[in-house]
Amino acid sequence: MKRSRVEEVKATSQSYDASNNEVSHGLRASAGLTVLAGVMWSSVLVGEHAQFLSRARTPVAIAFSLWAALWWHHQKRRMTFMAAFCVCVMGLVGGAAAWQAHDVIDGSCSGTAVVRSDPTWVGHGVGVVLELHGKRFRVIAHGSVGGRLANRLAGESVLVDGTCSATTGPYSRYDRVTHVVGRMNVRTVSEEFSEGPLAIRAANRMRRALHDGVAAMPFGLKSLFAGLVIGDDRDQSREMISQFRASGLSHLCAVSGQNVAYLLAALSPLLNRLRRTSRFMAILFVLAWFVVLTRGEPSVLRAALMAGLVALNSATGSSMNARTILATTVIALLAIDPMLAWSVGFALSVGATAGLAWFSSRLATIVGGRGVLAATLAAQVGTMPVSLFVFGYVPVISLVANPLALWVAGMVMMVGLPLALFASLISPLVPVVSWGMSLPVAWVAGVARVSAAVSPHGVINVALWVLVAFIVWVRRRQTVN
Repeated sequence: MKRSRVEEVKATSQSYDASNNEVSHGLRASAGLTVLAGVMWSSVLVGEHAQFLSRARTPVAIAFSLWAALWWHHQKRRMTFMAAFCVCVMGLVGGAAAWQAHDVIDGSCSGTAVVRSDPTWVGHGVGVVLELHGKRFRVIAHGSVGGRLANRLAGESVLVDGTCSATTGPYSRYDRVTHVVGRMNVRTVSEEFSEGPLAIRAANRMRRALHDGVAAMPFGLKSLFAGLVIGDDRDQSREMISQFRASGLSHLCAVSGQNVAYLLAALSPLLNRLRRTSRFMAILFVLAWFVVLTRGEPSVLRAALMAGLVALNSATGSSMNARTILATTVIALLAIDPMLAWSVGFALSVGATAGLAWFSSRLATIVGGRGVLAATLAAQVGTMPVSLFVFGYVPVISLVANPLALWVAGMVMMVGLPLALFASLISPLVPVVSWGMSLPVAWVAGVARVSAAVSPHGVINVALWVLVAFIVWVRRRQTVN
């Protein structure tokens, strides 16, 4: 029996971050692809130290594409070793090419520059990334120059004149990971600007409309609202950022799978009316538009590609579980942009999704309840290696903070965008929507603030994690017996 349209859209919006749907690609296939994804990631990292391979990226990419098509068509297990070898070579070459040296202008530079990041305030200056002559430069501008850049959004173009140089110093590695190869000291910026392609214009106007729709909201809450809905955390105070990090809620302001799932769920009444092929194309359009709207952050790319694969499976009547889809997504994205292998945001996003895909179902059986605690614990298990390595700290209070904040934040994610856009069209509704959205946003902020204040640190935090592990182990033994 064919699935109903409602079931298909529900699968598209939810199953890519679900956990226990073991279908035609069973546990063995999922484990095999997960190993391949790990090989790909490790090879990319090693490729940084084998830059002599960088010139071979094009022929290797062609060979890899031909092999991938052949493997996908035949699905032969005897090709497993060859798969690992091809993925390894692809990763090495991609990692080498990502770190190859770039010829950067050293001296006077001018021309039409594309704004590649939304401007942020850095002290008394404005920080932004500009792309000039195909190269990206980090800029910190002051005075009238900074004021003009502060009014621009990503994707728009301006005429600039300044001095360029290669990136150096302690932040040069971070710059390279974000595809920035130099610094620019901007002397002049034109008042005239270009709004960019149609998709960019539409996304920027929607982002401005989103802020206009909640203009009456207090500034701190409005910055959090933008972070929850579209991941725009530029105006959040350092205190708020620290509170969300200390409470384990910082993922709420990083647009990812949850936002994509809520977006598709909100649009499901419209998507349900379309035929299968039209529905698939509409979902792809929505996902592409959301990536542009949220600036293509690594977590968004991961979530959108996974949702696209689920939509493809629904449209073709085939099935892949979340583990297989995640591994396929990781391999594809690292092949397209190897620099993602060094992105902390990408690693945390993949880790959280892997935790959900591999552990949430089993933990739900052990922990019980409605699954929020199990999902939180699974995501923390998945991100723990990265969090410990990068931040040196995983707050145990997150097991309490997430169940308290997640359902409210999810409501804001689902209804906040359409309500704010609607209010921007009818100005008398702005105070009403601003007040209505302030209540749930204030709740999320309050949970983060209180949780950060009572969050244990040091030995106590470690001891509580050991206690949690012990309780899970005991309950597991009880469920088995």
